[in-house]
Amino acid sequence: MRAKLCPHWGSIWMSLAVTTMADTYDYIIVGGGTAGLTVAARLSENPQVTALVLEAGADRSTDPNVLAPGLFPAMYGNADYDWDYKTVPQTSANDKVVAHIRGKQLGGSSAMNFMFWTHPSQRDIDNWDALGNDGWSWKALAPYFKKSESFVAPSSQQTSDLLLDYVDPSVHGTTGPIANEFPQLYSPFLKAWPRTLEKLGLGVDGDPRNGVALGGYVNLLNIDKGTRSYAANAYLGPARRRANLKVLTGALVTKIILDKTRDGVLVKGVKWSQDGLEKEATVEKEVILAAGSIASPQLLEVYGVGDKKLLGSHGIEVFVDNPNVGENLQDHVYVPLGFAVKPDLPTNEDYANATYFQEQLDLYLQNKTGRLSSAGASSALLSLRQIASTLDLSLPSPKTNLPGLAEQHAITFRDLKSEAIAQELTIEGGISPQYSADTTKLFSAGSQGNFLSILGVLEHPFSRGSIHIQSADPAVHPIIDPRYLSHPLDIQLLKAITLHLQTVARTQPLSDLLQGDGTVFQPGYHELTIENVEAWIRSSMQSEYHPCGTCAMLPRSKGGVVDERFRVYGVKGLRVVDASIFPLIPRANIQSLVYAVAERAADFIKEDAL
Repeated sequence: MRAKLCPHWGSIWMSLAVTTMADTYDYIIVGGGTAGLTVAARLSENPQVTALVLEAGADRSTDPNVLAPGLFPAMYGNADYDWDYKTVPQTSANDKVVAHIRGKQLGGSSAMNFMFWTHPSQRDIDNWDALGNDGWSWKALAPYFKKSESFVAPSSQQTSDLLLDYVDPSVHGTTGPIANEFPQLYSPFLKAWPRTLEKLGLGVDGDPRNGVALGGYVNLLNIDKGTRSYAANAYLGPARRRANLKVLTGALVTKIILDKTRDGVLVKGVKWSQDGLEKEATVEKEVILAAGSIASPQLLEVYGVGDKKLLGSHGIEVFVDNPNVGENLQDHVYVPLGFAVKPDLPTNEDYANATYFQEQLDLYLQNKTGRLSSAGASSALLSLRQIASTLDLSLPSPKTNLPGLAEQHAITFRDLKSEAIAQELTIEGGISPQYSADTTKLFSAGSQGNFLSILGVLEHPFSRGSIHIQSADPAVHPIIDPRYLSHPLDIQLLKAITLHLQTVARTQPLSDLLQGDGTVFQPGYHELTIENVEAWIRSSMQSEYHPCGTCAMLPRSKGGVVDERFRVYGVKGLRVVDASIFPLIPRANIQSLVYAVAERAADFIKEDAL
């Protein structure tokens, strides 16, 4: 499914109202994505505070490709929506290049993700404190998950069909901006998923929102009555009319103006290019960098914060020498398996029939119904004890001198048996893993037939990579090297996860929906054994598009770029607020954590302004 299937709706985009405001603001937010719009909406609640948001992408908040839950793949690899970053060839993954979708629009990647509303574990957040971030714990962050959420309780029919008895309404928020609900329209595959995991003894043992539960379940989606609920319509939407908030799109920030003074390095303002013109604004209080895990470290380096040797090689004036910038890159990687489904079961391959697709599109545009109004929502958060209890592992010493890495590894290794090492989920359609560098082809089967993909995601990888500039020009993409699969434990864990996927596929009732009870593969896939699974992992692995850690919230001696209140070391008046500050990657899809972190950041900023 590509963008050409849904017309380009640029002619009906709603332009942001231009508010006449001074060229001086209390706060300037660089990046109008998931975190940036959350912070902007909260700071501008005070009418005495002025805020400017600079977003390099466009406003697509009325575009059906964004709003229709089933159309999001049409945005992938499309330059109108997607930054479409590429990694360097990955030496431990058969030299494959991996594309990274990143939202090039208001709302950032919350405008084009899979809409999964899943959560980290309590231990994930408590581990941040253990690494030296005072005041960070599950208990401290839990209120911010609730603050961001508007939970819609399931109906009795949904509860029966999807086995939603696990839901605990008391752990959910009901008054926040981001609506989330269980699928209103669901396939036989989704109904079979929790029953299959239960048969394996892996049924969910509580509401995963509580940060403790493990097992297989149907999860929430950030959908509001058939429409994607995301940062641009949920956070920015109600705030658009505020006279003290100005949002500019098509504004590429070219410089954060820093000044060396007797009191240290201070932030003075921001320069950006828009419509071919160079513009500038002065900041009174703070600049908040919220450009995401790829762009935030890149922009820090371009502005003069980073490794002095690297900056000097590009002729950049060094304001703060901090080699930690751009290091500690972590990401969720997954391995897919594709299975042929029995006749007449619905999968994404149905959309290859142009008449059928148009019927579904018309249904959605007319009344937000039909298959495009919903999306898949299967999850299973599983520990090593649950899927490979006899696996004997040892932790080798790090081969790099990355500050603090040995401590991170020790914490992750300690939690392998009790915490989720895997997230297993399904996509109701084929995946072509050979197209890891081309997301316009990745999420399609490329073969005749209908298919179900089962994905095994490594939740807490040991591999670490980096993101660094290759030019002083902020418009030039940085060098992205995640070093996927470079740590031997990642391979060992993915072996166990990937082989378990075959077990899931061959367990009823899911196996009843698959040809040959889960033994007939999508063309290009094959039976996996302990002998050949490693080769399959290295050739087929993909990114789940959850990069984080590149401006880590850690003590500087342990690899930190920002402190426990997101303040950039060595610069007064500059913070980073996005997934790049995560010191350790959490389990599951990260967007709910980005919202919660941004909510807490807004409170920190307000407190520090007093």
